[in-house]
This record gives sequence, C-alpha cells and structure tokens, in this order.
Amino acid sequence: MTCTPRAARIPGVRATLSTAAGLLLAAGSAQALDYTGYLRAGPGGTTDGGASRACYALNGGTSGMKYRLGNECDIYGEFQLAQGFKKDGIDYKVVLMTDYWNPHSDADDAKHLRLAQMYVEAKGFDFLPEATVWAGKERGRRGDVHIVDTYFTEMAGIGAGMKGIPVGPGKLGVAYYTNDKDTNQRPGHRGNVEYVDIPTNTDGTLAFFGTATKSQFAGGTNGWGLAAKHVQSKLFGTSLNNVLWVQYAQGSTGLNSNFGNQTDTSAAKKFRVVESVNFQQGAWGGMGMLLWANEKDNAGKATVSTSIGGRVSYGVTRNFKLLTEAGVSQYKPDGGQRARLTKVTFAPTLSTGPALMDRPEFRLYVTHAKWNKAAGNVTGVAGYDGETSGTSFGAQVEVWF
Repeated sequence: MTCTPRAARIPGVRATLSTAAGLLLAAGSAQALDYTGYLRAGPGGTTDGGASRACYALNGGTSGMKYRLGNECDIYGEFQLAQGFKKDGIDYKVVLMTDYWNPHSDADDAKHLRLAQMYVEAKGFDFLPEATVWAGKERGRRGDVHIVDTYFTEMAGIGAGMKGIPVGPGKLGVAYYTNDKDTNQRPGHRGNVEYVDIPTNTDGTLAFFGTATKSQFAGGTNGWGLAAKHVQSKLFGTSLNNVLWVQYAQGSTGLNSNFGNQTDTSAAKKFRVVESVNFQQGAWGGMGMLLWANEKDNAGKATVSTSIGGRVSYGVTRNFKLLTEAGVSQYKPDGGQRARLTKVTFAPTLSTGPALMDRPEFRLYVTHAKWNKAAGNVTGVAGYDGETSGTSFGAQVEVWF
C-alpha cells in the first residue's frame, strides 16, 4: 500500500510540487541542483489562563521593534530550488521558491502556501559581460537585523532589471516592478536604482538605494525615497561587525525601498536610522540594534519610534549554548501618549555549533514582557485585554540550509 503525503493531497501544494518536479526533470543529470531553505516552528504556551499562547509586539510606530527570540507564535518555512545552466557562453539560472506562513502553530492550511519567487537571471552577454539580467518574481536585495526579523531594505515583487553593472568604484543596478492585482498591495509601478559595493575604507563598503513609486488607482499617490547603508567588518580591528542604515521616504514610497501606504501624500515624510552590531569572540557571540524613526502622516503629525535591544549567546559546550535577549521599544504619536514594551527571553539551546549564528538550533525558552496601558493589548489575544504583562514558554527549532 502506498501512502500519499498530506501535502500532496492539498490542491495548492500539489500544483507547487508539480512545478518543482518539472524543474527537477528539466535540470538534467549533468547539472547540479541547488536546494536551500529556512524554517522555524514549535509549540508554546503562557502562564496566563486567557490564552493558549501569546507573543508581544507594539501595534504602532515603525517596523523593526519586535525582538524574535521566544517571541514567534507562527510557523514559517521557505524552500528554494535553483538550477544553473550554460549555453553559448551565457550563464543563466532558474529559481523557484515556495514559502508557507501561518500565524498559528497548526500548519495544515493550504491557503498560506504561496509562490514566493520564480525568476530567471543570466550573465555573460557580450555587450556587458559583468552585468546580470533578470526577470520574474524575486526578492531582490534585502537587508535585515536578524534579531528583529525585519527587512529594512526589500526590493521585491514582479519585475525585471539589470544589476552588477561596473560604474566607477561600485556596481549599478536598475529595476522596474509593477503590481496589477488589488490584494495586499494596490495597483502601481515602482522603480529602483542601486549603487552598491563602493569601497570606503579598510573592510568597509557603502551602498545607495533610490526608489520611485506611482499608484494607479483612484486616490493613489506617488512617492520617492533614498537610503544609504554602510557595512563595516572588523570594526576598530576587533571582531565587531557594524551595519548602519540611513533612510528617507515620502508619499507612497516605504522606508524599505518598496511601496508604502499608497494613499500617503507628499506631506507624509518618513526618516529612520538603524544601527546594528554583531560579534563572535570565542564562546561569546552577540547582536545588538539601536533604532530611531520619525514618520509624519498626511496631516504632518509625527510619530517618533525608538528601540534598543540585543541577543547574547554563550557556548557552554560545542553543542549546548545559552541565549538571552532583551529589547525595549516605544513610540509616541504627536499629541498622544507614549506606548512602551519591554521583553526579555532566556533560552537554553542545542545546536550544531557554539556560535551565535550556528544552525540548526533547538531551543527551550521562557519570555516575559511588560508594557504600559498606552500600548494596548500587545498580544492581540482577547485574554490579555486590560493586562500589562505576560509570560510565555515553549520550544522552537530554527534552521537554514
């Protein structure tokens, strides 16, 4: 008797698996298939009777103020197939990625499965051999601070472009994206320009990102944005690595070099600075972040957000480490009360190695959070209405491969 996997019995999953199988067959025995991915999942609970599990995040202010460790109630995975080919001197690659996200712990739900990436890129054309041409659905150049799981730059969507064009000391890239389905994002057009890999000093590089957006629906607006990112390895000759973002956007452009609120006018001006540092020195590893943002709405009223936090690891043995993470975030709307959230987590962890970023990790965790009345219900769970603190516990696996 042959048992059919549950995923294969779900129509949306079955179609995606069929596409992936087609890609595998097209690869041919002489080519190596590159399979990569990421996932996180695990059970959890709370010490409070009003909820089976809860996570803690401010419901206002800028993005990037939710510290992840022991504070993820979802299940998420992404699985990518990539196949490279060479024909007539041209190197090209086909990429297919599916991902799955469910805000709850039960993953048996096909509606949360989607096609995250499907594109082709090629390099080696005689007119510009160092440049890469691409088209399709892709995530572009993304930049995050791992402990908050926010992409501060995310040029993603259905588009086409060229990158890696040598210009002066750096490399130029241009891309055009469009969205014509009124779902999470309304119809619109977006252009991105990047100038990256600019050497600035020893072990330091600089990148610039420009964005222009045009909404194409009644009430839609236009916008533009600029961002700079500096990456410094071996800061002051130490094991510290530093990343600094300075970002500005207005109108329908978001601070992450993507669409923002597509009805924001030119009066909506947004500014954000993100400073991140990470290190690994012997058994000790760590990552920290400092964030400040000022975002004005269409009436010119500003919301100021700040956040500071970090994660520290200590490798007790090669496969056992202790993790702790703490973060304090707040935002204050113009004329309103300051909302504040503090979160602390402790997590004994089994891993393939003792370093902060070694994966997979199998964690047990306890998280305690405290917030003020102005923050409201930071869990979104009805049982926490009127509460100002909570404690959660659970287990989680996180792996990239």
